[in-house]
Amino acid sequence: MHIIHSRMCWRLTLVAAFFSLICCCYCSTSHICKGVEDDTPVNRLSSKTAYFNAEKDESHWENFKKEVWGCTAQQMWLLTRHGTRFPTQTDMGRMMNVLPSLSQQIEVNHRQGRGCLNEEDLSQLGSWFPPYGPRDKEQLHEIGYDELFSIGEYWRDMFPHLYNVTYDPARFKVDFTVKNRTGQSAYHFLRGMFGEDAVGNIELPQPYNPNFILRFYKACPRWLREVYKNGETYKERKLFEKTEEFQSVAHAVSARLGFMHPLTPGEIESIYDECRYETAWWPSRKSAWCSAFSSYDFEVMEYHQDLKYYYEDSYGHPLNSKTACRTLSDLYNHFRMTISKEDAKPQGIFYFAHDKTIFKVLASVGLYRPSQHLKHDNFAELRNRKWRTSFLSPFSANVAFVLYRCGLEYKIGTFFQGQPTPLSELCQGVVCRWEEIKPWLNENNLTCNLSKLCMMHDEL
Repeated sequence: MHIIHSRMCWRLTLVAAFFSLICCCYCSTSHICKGVEDDTPVNRLSSKTAYFNAEKDESHWENFKKEVWGCTAQQMWLLTRHGTRFPTQTDMGRMMNVLPSLSQQIEVNHRQGRGCLNEEDLSQLGSWFPPYGPRDKEQLHEIGYDELFSIGEYWRDMFPHLYNVTYDPARFKVDFTVKNRTGQSAYHFLRGMFGEDAVGNIELPQPYNPNFILRFYKACPRWLREVYKNGETYKERKLFEKTEEFQSVAHAVSARLGFMHPLTPGEIESIYDECRYETAWWPSRKSAWCSAFSSYDFEVMEYHQDLKYYYEDSYGHPLNSKTACRTLSDLYNHFRMTISKEDAKPQGIFYFAHDKTIFKVLASVGLYRPSQHLKHDNFAELRNRKWRTSFLSPFSANVAFVLYRCGLEYKIGTFFQGQPTPLSELCQGVVCRWEEIKPWLNENNLTCNLSKLCMMHDEL
């Protein structure tokens, strides 16, 4: 009898705990629902931020104009990330496996009185079907066409004496990686710069692999081993998932969607990714998936992404910036030949690559270096940081170096997202004098040995 009585008490205790949990969840859900914003922070969606939504620093224009007064642009070297795209095969497979069943369960949850979504969001999720298929993977989206077209127009209008001209393959160099989306980006950029009629007659080059200027990291065994495939690279991100900040987001997102159990990090990331993609693709329409997150939650999720890219591609590992040395050597050699008049110069060098290329080149020239390393436990201290993936590498992110002739001397103007940007670690002012930056670029060029750096068996 004593044993039976003990089992009954144990079962009653479990039932009481279960109902207590339900009551607690309902109570906290009421509070959590108040934190949901109507608007998605479209400029804070990490590397899936659309170019038209991305933050751009316009604060240096006044000083820039003073420093290049009387100067004439001679040549531009431009590196651009591909435009807004469809998901990769990995992301697409993960989202297609997770989201259809989640959308149905979310609707059931709300019909049972749990969750925070309004009727419009529920209607959108109830009829939700993946807006992509296997054939779309990694391809440029239509909004990506518009981004690159707009960037081409922007530079044509900025330097009409260089680019408001008839396209001549001897005067322009174009290159891109073997991925379709970079070739498509090049096409639409040239369409914006030279016009619809001209672009049809432009013969684009054949991409090649390995490309040591635009996709050097893929051909670097040491980087692949020590950074990309090294678990230590992702240690801070994994630790962040255990912090109170991230756990509070997991609880809040789960409760807003009506779940009585916390969703897994993978499920939350799938919801977050779909929210980000749909926001980039359809700027005038809010994605119902975004309604799972408050403004604070988006900050936490952005930092979660930042911890990945910071160590995988930027200042978090010293090898990242070093692997971009061949890219900077290309920049240096083009400008050097133009200044010394050694060879017929192209007026524009236009490269189209990936976010990893952008991150590494920015780190190489010291742009947006944070005051301290991003860590799992300093999110609160770094909420106003400048190094954030949403700012540094949205879709169509671009960095340009422009060679100006100013009387008898030359200057280098740096533009990030089309805005003048000081290279404060390399020179004074917004614009660098060639004599200031030349020694650093020349040293990089002389010491750049990817075979040795990457521990390759064969010479490049």
